[in-house]
Amino acid sequence: MKEAEVLKFLHAQPQWLYEHAAEFNLRPIESKILSFQQGKMQVMQQRTEKMASQLIQMLGDADANHTLMAKFMAFTQRLLIVNTLAQWQRAISDGLNNEFTLPYHALIITADIPKNVRVPVNLHVNEKFKVIGKKLTAPACGALPVAALLELLPEQPRLESFLQLPLRWKEQTLAILVIGHEDEAHFSPDMSTEWVAAIADNMAAVLARLFKLVR
Repeated sequence: MKEAEVLKFLHAQPQWLYEHAAEFNLRPIESKILSFQQGKMQVMQQRTEKMASQLIQMLGDADANHTLMAKFMAFTQRLLIVNTLAQWQRAISDGLNNEFTLPYHALIITADIPKNVRVPVNLHVNEKFKVIGKKLTAPACGALPVAALLELLPEQPRLESFLQLPLRWKEQTLAILVIGHEDEAHFSPDMSTEWVAAIADNMAAVLARLFKLVR
């Protein structure tokens, strides 16, 4: 065996030399042995700390997901019992206020309203919102919404971030929900919209039923 191979083996298995030192009449330096053992302990400690950190994060994520699911279910339950557009509007507003603490929001119909459906005055659509509804096909988060939607929100307090949420049914935007927040980072452009999209689907499904679009 070549010297390089021996050195490579000893570097890979440093404890081997300490375990067989007596066979070669060698006396290992105690401090070196201690350093090796300490090194192993440090590695084990680092691994343990990393696993503990990952476990804490997993538990935190589980708690957050459980809380979010509870809010989602409570919001959806409000929608299940509505029979009129006024009740639908109130259920959404109450859910945003109570479940998600989002008091600054506005809801507007963007589709043609069936003649036999009674609609609250503040939900009536006009042409500019119909145009917006055709263009807005997915949730949009960021610093500034479409100007016409911004006009629906209160001027005070100053809102810094916004969620524009189309309520779509069968590839058609029936309504738009716009939400504002005082924290500029609350609705960031890179945030996940999976949950809000699911809530939008539920709101749209109920609206489609009230519009008698569900067969």
